[in-house]
Amino acid sequence: MLKLYGINPVFSGHEHAYERVKPEDGIYYFIQGNSGKLVRNDFHHREVVEASFDRGRTFMLVEIDGDKLDFQTISRTGQTVDSGEITRQVQPGKDAAAGR
Repeated sequence: MLKLYGINPVFSGHEHAYERVKPEDGIYYFIQGNSGKLVRNDFHHREVVEASFDRGRTFMLVEIDGDKLDFQTISRTGQTVDSGEITRQVQPGKDAAAGR
């Protein structure tokens, strides 16, 4: 469904830390879960995780300009713990845009 409609970033919560997963099929996954209960040193280090932070609370700034998405994850102390740019890879097809 995400590929069909040309969705590249997915933002979710649940984990009690920040994680950015390596892109899969052009889709980037961000888990911004350390705004609630913080669980430190709870990472199960996996090769699919590109960035992570569990030493404090964070928030994300996301700016979209055309086909470019810039993101920055910032700790409560002002430290940038992750940042980057994503360029839209897939444009939705005419059938998907029409809701077919």
